[in-house]
Amino acid sequence: MAMDEETLASMTLTFCIDGAESLMHALVRGAGGAAGALRLLDGATRRDRDLDAALLKGLARWGRRPSARGMAAFHTSVDRWRARLGELPSRDPASLEAWFTGDGTMWVLAPHHPAWPRRLDDLELRTDWAPPLCLWGLGDPWALSSCDEPVAVVGSRAVTDTGRYVARSVAQRAAAAGHLVVSGGALGVDAAAHWGALAARDESGGDAGRTAAVFAGGLDHAGPARNRELFDRIQYGGGALVSELCPGTIPEARRFLLRNRLIAALASLVVVAQARLRSGALNTAGWACELGRTVVAAPGEITSPAYAGCNRLIAGQKAALLMAVTDIDSFCHRPHAPRAGGETGEPDIRPQDAPMAVPSSDPSRPTLFQAQREPTGDGADCAHEPAEGASDGRERALLRAVDACARRHAKATVDGLLAVLNAGDGAALSPRPGKDADDEACSAPFSVAEVNRLVGRLEMRGLLVVEGGVIRPRRR
Repeated sequence: MAMDEETLASMTLTFCIDGAESLMHALVRGAGGAAGALRLLDGATRRDRDLDAALLKGLARWGRRPSARGMAAFHTSVDRWRARLGELPSRDPASLEAWFTGDGTMWVLAPHHPAWPRRLDDLELRTDWAPPLCLWGLGDPWALSSCDEPVAVVGSRAVTDTGRYVARSVAQRAAAAGHLVVSGGALGVDAAAHWGALAARDESGGDAGRTAAVFAGGLDHAGPARNRELFDRIQYGGGALVSELCPGTIPEARRFLLRNRLIAALASLVVVAQARLRSGALNTAGWACELGRTVVAAPGEITSPAYAGCNRLIAGQKAALLMAVTDIDSFCHRPHAPRAGGETGEPDIRPQDAPMAVPSSDPSRPTLFQAQREPTGDGADCAHEPAEGASDGRERALLRAVDACARRHAKATVDGLLAVLNAGDGAALSPRPGKDADDEACSAPFSVAEVNRLVGRLEMRGLLVVEGGVIRPRRR
């Protein structure tokens, strides 16, 4: 199904701007949506007075007053936005959608979709910075709205053992109570928090809260590389990897500070597990205070620079004191079951023809987040009849390839499946004698992109499970 016009326009306008731009947000509000704003920017007449009128209307709706200096800045921005529109590779909607989503491997949320996390809307009410026009994501888009009052856990990259314990334990307790845990996907405190939330899901059999990582660049630049296994686990474990920036955007230093506003806005409670005086975590805490969120900080020794930021937050009464890890229960709202995706009755927006993975720039290589890990359980125990539920010969061939890898006790990664599928003689694939329509359908070689699409479709239908880049049949 084609992407709706409003979402496609939101992606296009995000491509035009450089991070969060309040003037674009005001234009969108005044034009009645992203699609209307894009038509004004890219219209055949390009009547600038209509743009000015839309901006003034948007500013009024936003509770802002125009000024001569602001209008001059707007006109300069319009010229820059139009120049960026000229850099688009195509104006065809289908081509643009494929380009913006990595051939359908990423989903995109715009504010009109029911899965949109409404807490982000507070950015336009309580700050001078605009909320994002849309969000790119991998994993489950409904994770962002699975909890009404998420918990953010932030802190230093150069974390101490104590800081790591606090971050992991707080996140694990919060997730065990059903809360969404939000952090930035970085080394140190962020990684410890994400792993803690994932541990709660492992212990509960998948019934605990989710975790979401928010990035400061395009998802094809998600890093650091040392956390790729973590990103796999988040993506395939019911969580989400998200960014407000187009694929291809480099995560420059200034973008981390803007990213922090999203972490603070998504959360109801922000926990600073460890922070120095000059720390991105303090920037997040500042956003949280401005947005009216509850901030809690773990204290540390007064002689330790690693905790000077936390101690200053507490001393300045900008954060409550976290006396013990168990105290987090008193700051969180009541325990609950995570809200399941699609409970609103709206269709799932995840791509049906592609897995949740960022495409590699080199088509001969595995996707970015594939990690080489052992599959869970013995391959012989999880084998099943590969034709069941498959809708065409290419799908059935892929399922047989997965089973062939299991019989060989080999990892069924994308590369491994390609080797089996394109082996030539097909001996590993089929226990059935003779040649049938499936053989004819599979005469053309398989590509990395096609294997990714097939795996995604079969995973959505419950025939496959993808864990850490390893593909296995779902146990029946």
